[in-house]
Amino acid sequence: MSLPTSPNNHLDKDNFYTQTVLNNMGDSVFVKDAESKMVLVNDAFCKMMGLPREEMIGKTLAEEVTPEERESFLKIDWQVLADGIENINEEEMTVRGGETHILSTRKSRFIDENGDKFLICVVRDITDQKKAEENLHESETQLKEVLATKDRLLSIIAHDLRSPFNNITLLSDLLGDSVKRNDVGQSEEYLELINKTTQNTLTLLDNLLNWSKSQTGQLDFKSEKVDVNKVVSQTLELSKAIARTKNIELNYVESDTIQVCSDHKIIKTIIRNLVSNSIKFTKPGGSINVLTTQNETHLEVTVSDNGVGMSPDICDKLFCVNTNMARVGTASEKGSGFGLVLCKEFVEKLGGEIWAESTLDKGSDFKFTIPLNNNTKPNFNLARN
Repeated sequence: MSLPTSPNNHLDKDNFYTQTVLNNMGDSVFVKDAESKMVLVNDAFCKMMGLPREEMIGKTLAEEVTPEERESFLKIDWQVLADGIENINEEEMTVRGGETHILSTRKSRFIDENGDKFLICVVRDITDQKKAEENLHESETQLKEVLATKDRLLSIIAHDLRSPFNNITLLSDLLGDSVKRNDVGQSEEYLELINKTTQNTLTLLDNLLNWSKSQTGQLDFKSEKVDVNKVVSQTLELSKAIARTKNIELNYVESDTIQVCSDHKIIKTIIRNLVSNSIKFTKPGGSINVLTTQNETHLEVTVSDNGVGMSPDICDKLFCVNTNMARVGTASEKGSGFGLVLCKEFVEKLGGEIWAESTLDKGSDFKFTIPLNNNTKPNFNLARN
């Protein structure tokens, strides 16, 4: 606005100084009459609205905001004009171009010497402040997740890795004694236990390594053609040794050839952990079946066992890293529940979903899906989706 350079009378001087003061305020200011028409606006308000002063004076600006916003604004305006009680509020306003701003408004009533009522409003745009607060909140949430993950990993390293190594040391001592006694049967039993404990511990170490890599963006992902039948068969072959110690039968009836465009190592890790979990909670002499099906867009893999099953409460918490879901297996196997957390992480990064269906004392079905064609590199980093 161009201000008068040489006011000629007292009234002009008052208007000149009033407008000058308002224009030098950092906040937007406007004054409305009792009919909600603009009678005074400062430069900051003109800039915020994207309109020249001439297009606002004498108008309600109703057409410049959405009907919902207009109804909210006018309701507060009329209330302040009616009762004279100051209103301090946060409001959203959509300006020209469709951009939504968050405003902190302070509205008060002024009555002049003629008894006419006016609404005075001071507006501060706090959009950037609100975005900064949201970003801070997100950062705090991520930090809490990182700390929870760190505590979880430290707990696993301190307990779940320490325990099997202690067992291996103890079993090695017992094996040495049985060798000295030339007790072949006892020696074979100890060797089998050492082998089983070692395999379980290596699996846990592998999971921890993959998890840490996924959290720091160091886990390589390859999008390649994967023969699902081949991957499942190879994974089950590696799991047979552990299943044999509990006389558990592993079954996989190959379906028609299924190919996905994904990472075969990550798929193997997911299936291996699900099968290992089922072995842990299936009684000796039980069975585990792996099924694969596909539709037009997704592959679905089911690892089904006739084990001990779970209650709905346990089932709902299985895949949460912040929940300690460590349970003892049917042969007193100890574990951290970490493998299932890793499965969820990997399945979701591949663009799929994972869930469990279970009935206590009747067994469990662990299911996951992944897209048949996944050409987008997953975002394996610390920021959670």
